[in-house]
Amino acid sequence: MKGLWHLDNLDFELALQYLTHPSLIPSFADEILEALVLHSSDDLAIPLAYYHTVQPALTSSRATESLYSAIARTSVTEAFYFSRGQSQYMQRHMFELLIATVLKNSPPETIADRSVELVNLPLSLEEEAWFEDYLLRGEGRAIRKARDTIMMRRIGTGKFSETLSLKGIGSRSIGGLDWERLSAAVKEGLGPRIDV
Repeated sequence: MKGLWHLDNLDFELALQYLTHPSLIPSFADEILEALVLHSSDDLAIPLAYYHTVQPALTSSRATESLYSAIARTSVTEAFYFSRGQSQYMQRHMFELLIATVLKNSPPETIADRSVELVNLPLSLEEEAWFEDYLLRGEGRAIRKARDTIMMRRIGTGKFSETLSLKGIGSRSIGGLDWERLSAAVKEGLGPRIDV
């Protein structure tokens, strides 16, 4: 009861001490996790500590999505593997949520590292199809750097000829390099293999 009282009074650190006590059987885990994530927008250590300590069986999709959004904001790789443990429908939904979280909600100081981590995930063929479908044809196509992300993934996985098929890539130069020059270099590097 003390844990819930402290939770109601927004004293999350003290609530966490009571709610994660080993002698307690987790009750109201969905609601507790949702409240912790909702009130911990900047520092997600408390909701993640609660989840990893208690290991509750979440019953609502809302609580699962709250947990997943917290994981996705802290670790791209951990969120990816967490999504693989879900049902196929939820897995695809969470995977798309991960892509959106990385590309739209990452702080400016971490977006480059998180994007590189995203494009280097060990995707299955099905996940690869979801990735491209979401960013080229799904809701993700409206994300500003969707095509750039596809280009990065294709180059990173050695799909050079497929890289050249992308149209509409922005030509903003960064450090003297833009996608047009990079595409020309890929085309030149492929030489006669371009049609293979």
